[in-house]
Amino acid sequence: MQTILVVDKDKKVSQALTHRLGKAGFKCLVAFSGEDALRQARAKKPDLVILELLLPGISGLDICKFLK
Repeated sequence: MQTILVVDKDKKVSQALTHRLGKAGFKCLVAFSGEDALRQARAKKPDLVILELLLPGISGLDICKFLK
């Protein structure tokens, strides 16, 4: 099963995405801040990251640079 990390500060958006992705057969991880997204991405190595650019703390663009 492939894993997707959903990163969005809006909990309703994250819930909607993870619900639909879960029904499609994906395992979903959720992060609400840039710091949490980096921690989870490094520890759990998701196959895909869906990332909001305007996050509190570390921006989505900076997260992309760190994960690259």
